[in-house]
Amino acid sequence: MINYYMQLLKDLNRVDPYINDAMFWMVVRGREEPLTAADVARRLGADPGTKTPRTLLPTGEWEGVVLEQSDHGVIVLADNAYPSDPDIWARLTENAQAWGFWWLANNAHELFYAADGVLVTSVNMSSFPHSLECFGQDPAALDDYLGAWRALGARIKADDQAGVTPAAPYPDWETALATVEALTGVRLDVDRFTREQLAVVLPSGLG
Repeated sequence: MINYYMQLLKDLNRVDPYINDAMFWMVVRGREEPLTAADVARRLGADPGTKTPRTLLPTGEWEGVVLEQSDHGVIVLADNAYPSDPDIWARLTENAQAWGFWWLANNAHELFYAADGVLVTSVNMSSFPHSLECFGQDPAALDDYLGAWRALGARIKADDQAGVTPAAPYPDWETALATVEALTGVRLDVDRFTREQLAVVLPSGLG
């Protein structure tokens, strides 16, 4: 699965290199009843009545998110975005769950799981490869899904100790994307970035 995302980022780089510098991907799923794209747009602070068909790429032409209805929940994609409003989880995950990953050009990043109004687990690699830092109401909630990230950390640490320089960058973001797929059953592909989907501009919540 990690190899798949390594190829995906190469493919996206050919379409628009900037998307690999800063990406936001989230899947939101209702606990009792499915949420619609309009529901998620509203919870993110947007007016669902203003949604229009747009493609996420190329980047830089507008600021907002695209939303897709799926059997696994509502898929949210954006470039250069992150949860800037700490209250976003209260609105977004009322009687719902959300999983995702984002990263920015300055190397800020977060793998997250939120549910029932709170951020349950936030994972980042600030101390990587020595450790993964897990925060939130239940920092261990994603432990069963972090094996690939920990294995990558062990590989990087071993290479450092042996003085080995990798022939290619380590697949850190690719490993995180594969983790989100394992958590949600949703697979990213180039088509999700290049075909028209419902799009909204957000007044707040995602920076």
